[in-house]
Amino acid sequence: MNKSESKYFNTATKMDLALISLLKKKPLEYITVSEICKKAEVNRSTFYLHYENIGDLLNETARYLLNDFLSYFSTDTKSIALNLANCELNELLFI
Repeated sequence: MNKSESKYFNTATKMDLALISLLKKKPLEYITVSEICKKAEVNRSTFYLHYENIGDLLNETARYLLNDFLSYFSTDTKSIALNLANCELNELLFI
């Protein structure tokens, strides 16, 4: 990974963590791009370089949390969880 890729991913992680922090305090519909940028210490233009809207950031943040969660499991368990994450909702059966 080169320096610019590393900076890009570090910025994305900062925004993921900022959104998580804000979601602990209030519902998503009351969170603004400005708040996310302030918390992540990035400019609004940087936000829009990475995402079109807060929904895009939310999708990435969910993936970030899932990957973090999966890091605690063995590789075989990870593949099972990833298959679950990528299947259609109507294919899931909760017991």
